Amino acid sequence: MEAIDLYEMNRTPRGTNLNWIPRAKYLEPPKRRTHKHEYNSDITDYQKASLRLNICEIPSEAPYEKFNRLLNQWQEESIVMSSITEMVMLPSYQAIIGMGPAVVRLILNELKHDPDYFFWALEAITGDNPVMPEDEGNLDRMTNAWIKWGQENGII
Repeated sequence: MEAIDLYEMNRTPRGTNLNWIPRAKYLEPPKRRTHKHEYNSDITDYQKASLRLNICEIPSEAPYEKFNRLLNQWQEESIVMSSITEMVMLPSYQAIIGMGPAVVRLILNELKHDPDYFFWALEAITGDNPVMPEDEGNLDRMTNAWIKWGQENGII
């Protein structure tokens, strides 16, 4: 059985028309492959393969250690920045926010000892903002407002 579905152009000598001559694509019909044939080799190869486990080990880091690592990283990255917006958009700061409510107590304790711009993180995590509008921009007053909030809510 010939399949005549592929045509090739055969040029004739100069000055004559071009002729299309049908050429057979296959000399014999292709053998049909069954799904069984396709998958049996894969299953056999899989069964012969050695058993291998890929285990992704995630180091277990305590929240306190992770917070301190991210805090140090953020302070190093933001030391030359003057824009608070740029400072809080750093990946290390965002990772602190990503730690969630477990880090609120750590942030408030850090504010007690070394006031820094963690107000954005505290507001993002808690959904609260105890800072009065007239105190915004004043680091000491903002720090005191958050520490008072932590004491009132039994966090510190």
